[in-house]
Amino acid sequence: MVLRDHLGQFIAGKTLFLGRDVSPLLAEIIGVREALSWLKERFSRTRLVVETDNLLVKQALEENLVNYSYFDSLVFDCKTLIKELHFLSLSVVKKSANQVAHYLAKASISMPGSIEWDTNPPSLITDVLIFDMNNT
Repeated sequence: MVLRDHLGQFIAGKTLFLGRDVSPLLAEIIGVREALSWLKERFSRTRLVVETDNLLVKQALEENLVNYSYFDSLVFDCKTLIKELHFLSLSVVKKSANQVAHYLAKASISMPGSIEWDTNPPSLITDVLIFDMNNT
């Protein structure tokens, strides 16, 4: 998870190790739920845009379909959190625009538990942030 300001500058980041047996779709919706929970705790009064590169996740969050799967229970959790974050919108971005989040996700495989950065992200992340800013 990566939090940036309106200029694209890094504000905070967080990783969460989910294990190796989680499907990409479940990992994405778990990541969205964790991001929403994190944002609610720390930035509930701020105007926020949550970006995902998974159209299925965005559609699930916007629809009212329920089939009582584990995925749907995670979607329900996300919808509950979204209602509590009054200044939040959802957006789908291209995978190429989500490089920092992908590097954090890859890095989390070697970092057990949850790690959060407020000011100084790992050099791997700062390198990608600089690359992103130079190419936008």
